[in-house]
Amino acid sequence: MATSRALPTKLKNEPLVDAVFEMRFASRVPASSVIPGILFTRLDTHPQQIERLPAADIPSEMRAREPSLRFQPVMRLHWDNNFVILVGDTSLGIGCKMPYPGWKNFKPHILKLASVVLNESQLIEQIDRYSMKYIGVVDGKDLSEQIGRINIDLKLGDLYVLESEPFSVHVEIPRDSLRHIVTLAATATVSAMDGTKREGLLIDIDSIAEHTTTDVAKFVSELSDRSEEIHTLNKEIFFELLTPETLAYLGPSYEPLSG
Repeated sequence: MATSRALPTKLKNEPLVDAVFEMRFASRVPASSVIPGILFTRLDTHPQQIERLPAADIPSEMRAREPSLRFQPVMRLHWDNNFVILVGDTSLGIGCKMPYPGWKNFKPHILKLASVVLNESQLIEQIDRYSMKYIGVVDGKDLSEQIGRINIDLKLGDLYVLESEPFSVHVEIPRDSLRHIVTLAATATVSAMDGTKREGLLIDIDSIAEHTTTDVAKFVSELSDRSEEIHTLNKEIFFELLTPETLAYLGPSYEPLSG
């Protein structure tokens, strides 16, 4: 059920270290062999740089057989200063460089990328799922303060109540027709794309929509609403996890989004 409270549009002390929207699909040929060329020729702003990722060194036949490798990106393209495009054999993602450029900038790039690759290329035969993942790290001077940043009450029988010990929790929450995979951990160290590191309480929320369709054009036409919904639901869970004191510490603003 969606929350009725207002959600911040911006945080002064931004905790985000990663943000990725991903689509998984079936294509006529391994998408990684075709999509980079499509992007260089059809995007208005050409990618500035292309990188081979470690999965690219694994033979494509092995990547196709292994579930853990099937959706791994094999190439990363830097696009329009603030974004990276992640291309796999059966997956396509777009991630944000930090500092986070904001949803009003992120969403149009998601829609443009989907339009070029899914609609214009005629390469994709079926959409299988799409997802939105945000990873944040909230600092704290020690474990006790980090644990106190979130609404969590972890108790093991009468033996143990979480107060100031290292912990990691992974839970899958079915909610609003989506599957939200939530991972919380303290103390965690996360490396950003630029090599900088953040240490503190990890809040990782991966919201997944299982959506199988061969009507690719319809999927693209609905993606504005679908991406808005999955972004909002992911965001709701993030802010529900925070205590009022933590939210105040992050410095929220509630300015209306334009456009």
